[in-house]
Amino acid sequence: MISLLNITKRFGARTLLSDATLQIAYGDRIALIGPNGAGKTTLLEIISRKVDPDEGEVIISKSSVVGYLPQEIIQLRGRSVLEEVLSASDSINQIEATLKRLEHEMQETGDPKEKERLGLHYAELQIQYESKGGYDLEHQAKQILSGLSFKTENFGKKTDALSGGWLMRIALAKLLLSQPDILLLDEPTNHLDLQSVIWLENFLKGYAGAILFISHDRPFINALADRIVEIDSGKLINYTGNYDRYLAAKEEAAEIRQSTYENQQKKIEETQRFIDRFRAQATKARQVQSRIKQLEKMDKVDLAQERKKVRFTFPQPERGGQEVITLEGVDKSYGPVKVYQGLDLTITRGQKVALVGPNGAGKSTLIKVLAGVLPIDRGRRALGQRISLNYFSQHQLESLHPNYTLLQEMQEADPTGAQSFLRGILGAFLFSGDDVFKQVSVLSGGEKSRLALAKMLIKPANFLLLDEPTNHLDIPSRDVLEEALKEYTGTICFITHDRHVIRAVANHIIEVDEGRVTVYPGDYDYYLYKKEKNASEATSSSMSPSSQEKGRTPLSKGEQKEQKRREAEERNRLYREAQPLKKKIDALEKALDEKNKAYQECMALLADPNIYQDKVRFYEQMERHNRLKTEIDEATALWEKLSLEYEARSQTTTP
Repeated sequence: MISLLNITKRFGARTLLSDATLQIAYGDRIALIGPNGAGKTTLLEIISRKVDPDEGEVIISKSSVVGYLPQEIIQLRGRSVLEEVLSASDSINQIEATLKRLEHEMQETGDPKEKERLGLHYAELQIQYESKGGYDLEHQAKQILSGLSFKTENFGKKTDALSGGWLMRIALAKLLLSQPDILLLDEPTNHLDLQSVIWLENFLKGYAGAILFISHDRPFINALADRIVEIDSGKLINYTGNYDRYLAAKEEAAEIRQSTYENQQKKIEETQRFIDRFRAQATKARQVQSRIKQLEKMDKVDLAQERKKVRFTFPQPERGGQEVITLEGVDKSYGPVKVYQGLDLTITRGQKVALVGPNGAGKSTLIKVLAGVLPIDRGRRALGQRISLNYFSQHQLESLHPNYTLLQEMQEADPTGAQSFLRGILGAFLFSGDDVFKQVSVLSGGEKSRLALAKMLIKPANFLLLDEPTNHLDIPSRDVLEEALKEYTGTICFITHDRHVIRAVANHIIEVDEGRVTVYPGDYDYYLYKKEKNASEATSSSMSPSSQEKGRTPLSKGEQKEQKRREAEERNRLYREAQPLKKKIDALEKALDEKNKAYQECMALLADPNIYQDKVRFYEQMERHNRLKTEIDEATALWEKLSLEYEARSQTTTP
């Protein structure tokens, strides 16, 4: 489907990609990982033809459509939310417009032959429209918008009034509705709440095309990826499996490299000792020269340089009162919209509370009320004794001064702090040397997040309120933040869509849904268990047997015997019918084995760099690869269907 051949891309003196090669086949699920600034976004832009490589070639099969979701905020104006999403399917919209024009022309013309010609054309277009899902398009668009947390009453709302985060959701909805052959997604979960992330994850699992995506959300990668491509020193390194498999493979490779390095160093030392010992002896001259040549020809094993990591811990604060914060009878509205009415909530010392719930449910409003940055309309907000708080807003990055240097930002937070102390904190977040004199305006999103977190460390507090602290952080930085939050001895209330962080840190979950607050006194798995249990109990109560069934008269012995006879006959009949099904399954398995062998042969040929010198042969193999992949997918789907049918029959038969 797509081949990247020996791609090199430079920005000034810096080489981001060097001789990078990658193949993407239909149905692939590839997570692109690497540290911030490694070139992940640049690679997506090269594939989407937005940026040209300096060297190398991007080959995309002619029939393939590429869809790209960038990370930056886009501007959408003039349409409603639903109209904007529906505009993604241009080809369907063009057919629909033509159908309406033809309807009008057929009504206007009085010429029978012209009417017949228009009618035939109308019928052809109608078949195309139906095959492309035109009649179901609006329903699909509404389903996608609902999955991304848009409320039905907002489908007609103008996009002009929406924030950047909601505009990015519309861009994602348009892309999903258009169903390109390959999806290129740059941080698709960044602007989503947890509920929308889980919906997107499930949607993409069933997506027919290929997906190449950048994400720092470990559970999202684990659930979706079947390949990991790491950008390391400009090279693309492939790993089979999800993120956990990638970590295990990296660790195993590092152990092997360490062992090889140690063995080689031992060999070098032994050889060097021999050379030093017998260098002056004429009788050993030949052996000495042989050993010297051995050392010269030896391919030296180097240990991979360990990447710099963010290293920090929150200052352990003084012990505060048992009751950290209390809300009593709190009302909060935005104009006519009532968010909370009569809210009562208490957070106690040592609780690490994750706020969960859909976007718009009131999570950010609640954390702002707790932080005291948003005034309440009615009720009481009371901090406990000896409680000091620090608040990290998801909009904290916008409050940074673009023209300030990093050091000036830190000095603003602590005007009396020694420069060595402030530089030490910046150093823990990988801002060292002259980096501290960089202007904020040149920082990436991830670097700004690290700077905002660094400012929180200046003054220790025993109550942390964090609104989406993981946004823009890469996975290693998230892991460090996670460990710091786990070790922190104070109280935390936080919002994040990263399930890995919630699961690792939270010991209480508060679910917020349309102004209703439900406290779950346990971790994230306890919350999921209780939610599933409550849903199961609700389903069971709705499906309880009717009073008629409960009062049914028991069967007599004769009736029971007759019933058993009929059941035995039915089992025998099902068994006889299942045998032809078993033969079909066996034949299908044999055919699948042959196709899989052919597919592996094809993959081996495509892995040979020499094939790319012969473009005719390369395209033949790509076409064969795509055909085999489709045939295997179709045969596998049929095998699964027949196997399930056979299993169902077998479970009710006794031959």
